[in-house]
Amino acid sequence: MLYRFGECELDTEAFEVRSAGRIADVEPQVFEILACLLANRTRVVPKEELREAVWGNRFVSDSALTTRIKQARKAIGDDGRTQQFIKTVYGRGYRFVGEVSVASATSLPEAASDSEIHSVPPTRYVVNDDASIAYQCFGDGPNLVLIEGFATNVEVQWEHPAIARFLLGLGTFCRVAVMDKRGTGLSERLGRGEAPPLDQRADDVRAVMDAAGMDRATVFGSSEGGSLSILLAATHPERVERLVLHGTWARHPWLGRPDRPEFAAVERYWGSGRTYAWLASSIGATAGGRRFLGRLERQGATPGTARRLAELMSGIDVTPLLPSIHVPVLVVHRSEDAIYGIGHAHDLVRGIPDAELVELPGSDHFLFSGDTGPILAAVQRFVTGSAPPPARDRFLATVLFVVVADAGGFAPIPDGHIGTVRRIVQDHQGELISVTADGLLCTFDGPGRGVRAACRLRDALAPLGATVRAGVHTAEVERRGDRLAGMAVSVAGGLARAADPGTVLVSRTVIDLVAGWGLAFAARSGPPVAGLPVFEAVA
Repeated sequence: MLYRFGECELDTEAFEVRSAGRIADVEPQVFEILACLLANRTRVVPKEELREAVWGNRFVSDSALTTRIKQARKAIGDDGRTQQFIKTVYGRGYRFVGEVSVASATSLPEAASDSEIHSVPPTRYVVNDDASIAYQCFGDGPNLVLIEGFATNVEVQWEHPAIARFLLGLGTFCRVAVMDKRGTGLSERLGRGEAPPLDQRADDVRAVMDAAGMDRATVFGSSEGGSLSILLAATHPERVERLVLHGTWARHPWLGRPDRPEFAAVERYWGSGRTYAWLASSIGATAGGRRFLGRLERQGATPGTARRLAELMSGIDVTPLLPSIHVPVLVVHRSEDAIYGIGHAHDLVRGIPDAELVELPGSDHFLFSGDTGPILAAVQRFVTGSAPPPARDRFLATVLFVVVADAGGFAPIPDGHIGTVRRIVQDHQGELISVTADGLLCTFDGPGRGVRAACRLRDALAPLGATVRAGVHTAEVERRGDRLAGMAVSVAGGLARAADPGTVLVSRTVIDLVAGWGLAFAARSGPPVAGLPVFEAVA
């Protein structure tokens, strides 16, 4: 509904108050007070009714209500002396007394120009791995990719003024690409029981960057988008200029707890706004805010997908990746984050070389909820500062080492099988680095593909008379010309040599990063390799 009075308008669909054609910056409770008074303008609205409509069953003092009334008057050019629009009826409540006209909320003010109402950037699509990924580009300045948390919708989020203000603020100093991750919003939806692996989503981000013409960019990951951003910065430093992490973690506190009751609660209440109200307490503090959050949930994912995404993010631990990040990193966290405490930020800063921590006041977890000005200021300072160093030759990779077992121990891969090996590696988006008498060395930008390629090689070479032993590990490597060196190479080689004929061994690091791939592993008895627990991939 669109209410017009004096030089002001209140749009209940866009959650906006406009004064003289400009958007007024109002708190959610102030908006709800105005909406309630306008909807009931033919009568006096008692204080108790206002409290219930705006704050629900929370206790709110008379002084707090009076303060919000004062702010509402100020937003529409009124005050307590003239009471042109909001009249105090002493001992009873308040009434809206100004002359009001009502129109459909979809109709725009006749005098409004394009510059006075923010336009939603066009949504575009890029296809990656047979999935359409929705994204938008806006703003001007250095490139920045925003990876938001959990379930999103790149078009619906513009409907809330607080979110629109934040996005427009980013666009004042950056050229921004924002996307709906695979399975959410306007991007390709998931099949029943499907969960997108982390490295597949990282490929989606790179596809969006390519489509947007961003060779390199600052990657800004918030909440659930943080682990994805960490993986991208560690494995593809040539694409990541800087890294911003907001309200995120390395090791999820629910790791190893598939019985958490929150998973069922997410699915049961999804679409009501309760899940996002838990994450965005400031926006969810009003009835209107909760209505918007419910719409964002419904347009962001189905209940089943929301549950699978919650389960997926709680099964990931990117702690081993942190030392492999060699780009400038800013960690931003609210000191009283009610969902993921400040300790998670401290863990990130301890693990990432030379990371900077900016601790801000507030308890909202959701990026766009609460006081977002300090977040924007910190990001602007970080992104527009001095140029970062060029990408280094060290990066995170999943290394697959394969040897052929024979009666004498190990043998080189037969020359006649190299074509088969090369084809399988390429099918899994890997790179065949070398084939020597010691074995073959391959790299992949995600552990899920590395493990699947190892199993495929084992199964493809066995009928050809080559029984292989394979090892897979994810860690930092260093490129030295055409060669690779580093701990990942030596550990993968050690795993391959420790494997029984026809088996694939992996490290614990790999297991912590393959959630969503549908892979199964069994703990292997025997000594660790390079001090790491060893697991066998189960076909």
